[in-house]
Order: sequence, then structure tokens, then C-alpha cells
Amino acid sequence: MGHERPINLLQRAITQEKVVNSYLFLGNEGIGKSLVALQFAKALNCLEGENRVDGCDRCASCRKIDHLLHPDVSLIEPEGQTLKIEQVRQMQRSLAYRPYEGRRRVVILTAADRMAHDIPNTLLKTLEEPPLHTVIILLANNSRFILPTILSRCQSIRFNPLPSALVSDWLMKEKGLEENEARLLASLSEGSPGKALEIKEEIAGIPRKELLEGWVGAKSLSIEEKEGWVESLPSGRENLRLILEMTKTLLRDLIVMKTSEGEGSRLIHSDLVEELKEIAGAWSLSSLLRRTEILHQTSRAIRGNANTKLSLEAMMLSWA
Repeated sequence: MGHERPINLLQRAITQEKVVNSYLFLGNEGIGKSLVALQFAKALNCLEGENRVDGCDRCASCRKIDHLLHPDVSLIEPEGQTLKIEQVRQMQRSLAYRPYEGRRRVVILTAADRMAHDIPNTLLKTLEEPPLHTVIILLANNSRFILPTILSRCQSIRFNPLPSALVSDWLMKEKGLEENEARLLASLSEGSPGKALEIKEEIAGIPRKELLEGWVGAKSLSIEEKEGWVESLPSGRENLRLILEMTKTLLRDLIVMKTSEGEGSRLIHSDLVEELKEIAGAWSLSSLLRRTEILHQTSRAIRGNANTKLSLEAMMLSWA
């Protein structure tokens, strides 16, 4: 869904018989890289005809790949937080043999940007001299954490974040979510349907109305109240980032209220329309934009591993 360009690149490689031995799929977690990689493996091994650019989803080969039972297709995921050296060595041993029943061996190595420190050099040997009839696909969120020597030996294909409206429509049609919930999750998903589903339960537990009235839209807070908010926010970096992203959407809705004469259909938090209308009336547009910019700077600092408590305290002072 939404990845026509990378899919067309892979299909054209099949058609022109220019499939390379090593690919690197780059994009956010949960955006569909694994699904495309498995579909590519199906197209390469489909039994319905050698000129297919997609799997038929019916033959024995396609069905085995769907269930991760094909002897020539492997999906290697981290054991714990990182990929381990033994996983890569096992992959190398399996690649020493010709395909057992398919046309190509396909190995999909997820979390390639989260490898144990001793893996890259071991993996590099395989990428430098890939066995015949083998396709290795590395999946990663960020190329910054991958050695340049590995990057140079792979054809990189980028998977861009999906438009929020596309994620929202998918959540409603495929997962049966209500429009308000789907729009909120889509706005916080960073263009990733997988992330939208992952944060669903966590989002439900965030007191949005209290966040809006007691913090985001409050005209003034005492020192004690500021300290209370800083202490009440989650200490975990990922959970805190989610709260800050939620805060961005609340500020965004206040700006929409200020600039569109209260048009509720464009709001992410349309169930809070009355509260948003009242708070927006008390603020100037320049003040809301200034708060948004400060919040953006704080989020960026926390993503860069800045001290979370100090960052939040600095944001509170700047907001005041």
C-alpha cells in the first residue's frame, strides 16, 4: 500500500533480468518493508511461470512463503534487541547450497541497523562474494547505523512514510476503527500502519482532555504545576516521544481552530471541539505557532538523546 515506486523498481528488475544479489530496504518500522520483501521472494520463486513480476498467491511455493515454510526463503529477525553473530553464520552456512526447490534462495535480514558489533565484517564477506542464485535483502530504519562498506554493496530502495489519509483509510476499512480514532492514530504513526496498530492501546490511555486543558492550552502555570507536569510525564524515551507527538496534534488543532473559524471536520481531536474552541479564543496565532516551534525543538533534542527532564524543564520555561 502506497509503495508503488519501490515495487515497480523490483518488478522491472525481474522483467529485465537485472535482479542483484544484495538489496537494502530503508524506511520506518512497520511501513511494509518485510511484506514487500516476502512478495519479492514469491515473485522470484512462483511456479505459475518464469516471467511473472508478482507471486500468484496460489501455487505451493507462494503458499509456503506466506507461512514461512519455504526451504529457500528465510526471514531472520533479532534475538532480543539485536541480530546475533550466530544468526549470520547460520545464514552463511545455508547459502553454501544451491536452492532446494526454488529458482533462488532469498534471505531477508531484518533490523540490519541493529547488529551486534562483530557482525558487519562477517556479513561483508557474504556481500562481497554472494553465492549464485542468492538474493540477500537487508531491512533497516536508518542507514546511519550501517557501515559504508555494506551500503556500497547493496542496492538501496527507500520506502517513504505513507500519507496520513492513506493510513487512516486503511485503519477504518481493514481494521474497523472509528474515524476519530483512525485519524488520531494515523497522525501519530509517522506514516506507518504497523506503528499505528502498535500504539493503539497506549494512545487510549493518554488523558487528552486533561493534557489540553491543564498543560497545552493553559495560559499560565505556577512553578509547582510545571514541576508536577514534568514529573508526571513518562520517563521512558519512547513513551515520552509519543506524548509529545500527541501534544503536537493538540497544538495543531488549536491552530486550525484559530485559522479556519472552528471548522470541526479538519480537526484530529474532533471530539474535543468545544474545548479547543474555547482555548483557541484565548491565544494569538503567533503564540500558538511559537509554542509549536519550541515543542518541535524539544522533540528533536529528545530524539537526539538529550536529557529528557532538562529538555522538558527548558520547554516549560520557554512556553511561559
